[in-house]
Amino acid sequence: MTITTSRTPIFDKPDVPDAFEDGLLPLSALNAPVLVTLKVWDNPSTSETYQLLWNEEPVGNSKAINPEDRPGDPLELYIPLDALVEGKYQLAYRVTDTFSQEHSDSFPCPLEIDTTAPGYPTTLAPLDFPTAVNDGLTSEELTQLGEILPGTVHGYSGFAIGDRIRTFWGGTEGPGGKVEEEDIEPRELIIEFPRAFLESLGDFNGPVFYTVTDRAENVSQDSTATDLLLLLNEPVTDLPAPIIDGYIGPIDHQQAQAGIEVSIPTSDLVEGGDQILLHWGDEALGPFDPESIGQAIILRIDVPFETVDAAGDGAIRLSYDLNRGGHVIGYSLPLDIVVRARLPVPGELQRPVIRGASPGAVDNLIDENDFERDASVILAWNPGFSEGQLIQLSWGAQPMFEPPYPISASDIAAARDLNRPVPGSRFRPVGTGSDIRVRYSVSQAGNPNTSRSLEQSIIVRSREELPGGPAGPQAPLFTELNEHGAINALNGQDGAPVHIAPYLNIKPGDVIHFLYEGFDQLIGGNPKNQWPHTSEPLSEEQTRNGYDLRVPRTVLDATCYGHAEATFSVDSVTGTGRSKRQSAYLDMRVAGVCPPAVRP
Repeated sequence: MTITTSRTPIFDKPDVPDAFEDGLLPLSALNAPVLVTLKVWDNPSTSETYQLLWNEEPVGNSKAINPEDRPGDPLELYIPLDALVEGKYQLAYRVTDTFSQEHSDSFPCPLEIDTTAPGYPTTLAPLDFPTAVNDGLTSEELTQLGEILPGTVHGYSGFAIGDRIRTFWGGTEGPGGKVEEEDIEPRELIIEFPRAFLESLGDFNGPVFYTVTDRAENVSQDSTATDLLLLLNEPVTDLPAPIIDGYIGPIDHQQAQAGIEVSIPTSDLVEGGDQILLHWGDEALGPFDPESIGQAIILRIDVPFETVDAAGDGAIRLSYDLNRGGHVIGYSLPLDIVVRARLPVPGELQRPVIRGASPGAVDNLIDENDFERDASVILAWNPGFSEGQLIQLSWGAQPMFEPPYPISASDIAAARDLNRPVPGSRFRPVGTGSDIRVRYSVSQAGNPNTSRSLEQSIIVRSREELPGGPAGPQAPLFTELNEHGAINALNGQDGAPVHIAPYLNIKPGDVIHFLYEGFDQLIGGNPKNQWPHTSEPLSEEQTRNGYDLRVPRTVLDATCYGHAEATFSVDSVTGTGRSKRQSAYLDMRVAGVCPPAVRP
């Protein structure tokens, strides 16, 4: 068929299944392209296409009629995501003949997208209660109100029919309401809180607030809260105060870390099935079941450090509530204590870094070159540092700073890592070792606690503990030399045996690095060849008898005529020792001729 262009719509309007009757699209429909359905018109043609119109502008993909499409069959199009922005729209579709390029439009349907939360941009006003609640609502006052406490939600930005109100009493959801037509003109909604609900809250003392969800599913921020106290029951207010045995204030960090035991005395009011809720300042613990009803102490509660820390330092009031059937029936007298559990520097202090004085020194290693010199310690800057705090470095059990270092105003202004000298005269008496523990502490006037860093393991070495001592090991020995002190073709036919005698500070596990060097003259001369050898870690027997090795014949032949020099170094847990040098003449010639493979 041929379609003629016309200003008058000739097709039925499209349908949006996710939209409300008035065209409002909920937020949940806006997370993906929105489905639009329409029906195949009379006499469809495969030359025809159809496409959505969004405020009379084509939008989304155009689709062609399929040969199998029949009048009345459902068709689907989608409003694209980028079109789903807040506003009011007219949605239609356009049918176009691809041959003639003529088109006709459908009747439109209205759509609305609302993404603005109720009350925006201002804060929702608090629930408005009768003045009777100002100093706590009693049972008698609730009776005078007809056993129902009314709360009024006053009009807000976006106040509209269908808005749903949810109320919250602390963490408990209360009765709600829905804005109806009769609420629009007075611009207020009254929510009723019956006695049964209020009594289910027990002796409530906390915030009451509400949220609004509109028909588009936009949720408001919490309203301004109203603090409300319910006094529907008349609990006892003079139960015996809690007890901390042996309390002598203040409670410090170490005591808090160990846990504080609070005892609850007995009273005539306590019955089986009752529960006790302990208040440590603003922190609550429990509820707990009494353990020994009828005894002088009915319950002992261990208060963990996390609770003490959360409540903070200073004057802390302890009390407890006695609950029965979910309602408070009694309050204790208070026990006032003082807590000083906070550390001078909150959180974890990083390990110190120890650095020797030599250029290129390895962190946390004081070697034999640095043992006789001063060292330094680098303390990572901590934003918890404050002026006047005192820092002490402990090396083993020995304090390094005398007096402790005070953090200065310039330190605070720079906020950089602290680099402080560590006198050698103070750390040398601690001695050497492969696992000396170093840490630092921070103290502060008026605070009984001390902040301590994590421990840093360091290695400290001195020359006296090196393999061979300060002078190093004795030179290795060529053990089979002729009467002239030489290695020749006869005594070196199986190589040259070498003996390394036990040296000072020898230990199992030491590793020997031996080096043979050949020279082309009997005295002096130029290097000709080298042969290195590394031992396995020394055994107990080798530490007693020494270490033996053999320079291969091929190595000797490569030198042929001249002299050989031998040295070794030792890698040990106490450091590296280097031996003295040993020399021997070398003549591997036969009839004055070097072996062919090594002839000069």
